[in-house]
Order: sequence, then C-alpha cells, then structure tokens
Amino acid sequence: MRELPYPMTVKEFLNSEDLLGRGGMAVAVNGSVVRQNDWELRLLHEGDDLLIINAAYGG
Repeated sequence: MRELPYPMTVKEFLNSEDLLGRGGMAVAVNGSVVRQNDWELRLLHEGDDLLIINAAYGG
C-alpha cells in the first residue's frame, strides 16, 4: 500500500501511473466496476480498494 493525494479521480490515478491510453483495461473500486466513461467522475478516497486489470496478448 502507498499514500496517494486525496481526493483523486480514477482517471487522475491512471494518468499518474502512465496507464491511460492502454486498451483492454478494466477498473473496479471496492468491488464495483467503474465504467471508462465514469473514470473522470469517480473519486478515490482513503481506504478504497482499487483493482486494475489490463488484458495482455500472448501465449
């Protein structure tokens, strides 16, 4: 775990981690999927559980 500046949107977090613009990404906050259209609106708060899934090609 690490400290983040709060409040921060999902989109701001993904941008800070250089994850924006990658295809095949899903995000869930506290077990609920956040639609990509809502990344700019969904605020992250202290204690939130953030799950990021990024599909990868290969075999």
